Amino acid sequence: MKRKLSILSAVICVLGLMLTACAEETEKADNETSGTYNSSLPETFSYDVTIEEIGEDIDQYIEEHDMGIKRDTEEYAELLNEFCFSDFSDLTDTTKCFYEAYASVYLSDPTVKSTDDAFADRTIGEIRGENQETSNKILEEAEKF
Repeated sequence: MKRKLSILSAVICVLGLMLTACAEETEKADNETSGTYNSSLPETFSYDVTIEEIGEDIDQYIEEHDMGIKRDTEEYAELLNEFCFSDFSDLTDTTKCFYEAYASVYLSDPTVKSTDDAFADRTIGEIRGENQETSNKILEEAEKF
């Protein structure tokens, strides 16, 4: 039980750190540079962006690149995984951070569908806060043992 709590705590901490690191990146990419995807997301990272806004931007990216991938499919999950671990030279660092945040939420719970209101309407900041609360509870429980 203690090992499971430790593993879960570590995963939550890593996701939180990843989001924090993305938020601290203030480097703006020049969207007018040829070959850069023109995202509808903010140019600087914001915790106030909803998961649905990011999902819609990913849908636009898929459409502009004629990928033919639909949400809630295996191909969609694979693309989200690629956003996290592959280089997309046409994405700014900020857009990539938004996509990674979306992917970490989407891929962390296989029962969640992108059309679920509980999933889509939450902001990155709300999810980050929930993860921090969960992490604190896990650490408190682990200290009891």
